[in-house]
Amino acid sequence: RDVDGKLYSLKENLTADGAILLFWATWCLPCQKEFPQVQKLLEKYPEKKINVIAISTDSPRSLAKVKSFVKQHDYPFTFLLDSEATVASMLLVDAVPQSFIADSSGKIVYSHTGYRQGDELLLEQALLKLWESARQ
Repeated sequence: RDVDGKLYSLKENLTADGAILLFWATWCLPCQKEFPQVQKLLEKYPEKKINVIAISTDSPRSLAKVKSFVKQHDYPFTFLLDSEATVASMLLVDAVPQSFIADSSGKIVYSHTGYRQGDELLLEQALLKLWESARQ
């Protein structure tokens, strides 16, 4: 579900140019440092339709913090809640931040755990590789 409680289908929101899934939590400082870098990546390729889906792993008691974070920041991402770790378990996420790139069919083509400055370059390289393979 999204932060407003609406049901969200990942499969229906995969785009031709790929989707970036970011598993994060409000208490995770590396997660918060990753968000502006991912936004810059989107701005660098405005001609591409990349859906960024930020999936919070905060506990049910922390959901108000997630909503507050989303309201305070103007990221062009879709923010989802996974407080029961349903989606995280399916993708074997055991730490945050964890980022994935999925192609338009839902296949995971990139995965990375953690965030340090410069890791956004790895994300960009994976997107470029995805776009190159789609052209062939």
